[in-house]
Amino acid sequence: MGAMSVIKNVCLAAAIAVSASATYAVNLPAEDASGVVLHSTLGSITGENSGISAPVGEVQAGETFMITGECVSRVQSAENLRVVLTFADDSAGAGYRSMVATDQQIQSDGLSVRVPDLPDADNQVSSVKVFRLGKDTPEICNAGSIRITGATQGKVG
Repeated sequence: MGAMSVIKNVCLAAAIAVSASATYAVNLPAEDASGVVLHSTLGSITGENSGISAPVGEVQAGETFMITGECVSRVQSAENLRVVLTFADDSAGAGYRSMVATDQQIQSDGLSVRVPDLPDADNQVSSVKVFRLGKDTPEICNAGSIRITGATQGKVG
């Protein structure tokens, strides 16, 4: 009975762990998904390889895109992740150069990020970086580039 009891307890613990991690895997409605998936790779603080990279995914303001890869794998919560979009064009005229996407969720296939709907961001190409906080030194990942193509009707980002 002792070995069988241990096996049952291990299976129960595994089931609890799986169901606990599934609470973070909330799927956003399909109408919000743009289909753009960016893959993050660990970058450097010196700014190497930090520019715009091709191909550029096109996403409307208010829509979501997905980030996969090194900075978001094995993360249980988006609490310690910050996604920063930085305009490629210094003279964009928006009055700001970078923005932090605040609407983000960990899902089973990566980090889902809603593109902010901000003035003068239409048709701007932005590099996407993920900052993983919570350690002595934050990790910085390059996640590619997106072009914000305009606001989705009826949506607020």
